[in-house]
Amino acid sequence: MSLKYILFFVTISCFKYCLAQESTLLNTWSYNTARLMPVGKWESGLIQPFRYGISEKIEVRGNVLIMPLIPNAGVFISQGERKGITFASEHNLSLPTPFLDFFSREGTGGLISPEYDFSFILSVYNAFFATKQITPKAIVTAKIGYAFTIRKEKPDPISTMDLPVFYPRMAHYYEGTTIRPGVDVKGNLGNKWFYEEGVQAFFITRPENNFFFENTGTLMWAVGGSWRIRGGYILTYGKYPYETPKWQFWPTFDIIFGIR
Repeated sequence: MSLKYILFFVTISCFKYCLAQESTLLNTWSYNTARLMPVGKWESGLIQPFRYGISEKIEVRGNVLIMPLIPNAGVFISQGERKGITFASEHNLSLPTPFLDFFSREGTGGLISPEYDFSFILSVYNAFFATKQITPKAIVTAKIGYAFTIRKEKPDPISTMDLPVFYPRMAHYYEGTTIRPGVDVKGNLGNKWFYEEGVQAFFITRPENNFFFENTGTLMWAVGGSWRIRGGYILTYGKYPYETPKWQFWPTFDIIFGIR
């Protein structure tokens, strides 16, 4: 067999291997990328939102676990593919008023002073995603989102929940618009092990307490079938009311299940 035929078969084999690795990764863990759920398939997690593929261009989403306290619903829309980059947009609505009222109490579970009342708040979130394969076993996703509220009146700024992870995601309930850029890398560590590493910033259009940063790292084990277990960390930075800027480290855990 001549050298050119050997090189041809080696090239085809490598190409198929690259596609297989990307397909395994995206079929197992497409959340937080521009890839939608397949039509008629669904998945959910204890933390990760429920996802269901309605068509090749539309996926519906909702966080079932927090639905009683924060009614929410969203859509994820494919925006096509150009030059090897897959694009999508996310659009989400939520009503956080019941959540704020629930934690505005004394005793166990009381995270907000009971003296505060919250009027109607509608939170609107929109984001744009772009995903590209960067190696045979890894993909990168860049995203930019913004969140704002439609409300009857501004809540008292003293009634905030000054906790990492919660505070930057709730800041726009009180004042301003939040802009959220971020980058994530996902990859294969084997047939059943995957990783994700990412950074995200929160810029809030107000004069103070207006910048927050998160670094996340996750390992996921594809147990079997559609069951997956995720664990990792969130490293957060920010300045909260009445506190100096500081870093905090939080563990993360989730169980993903569904029909894929």
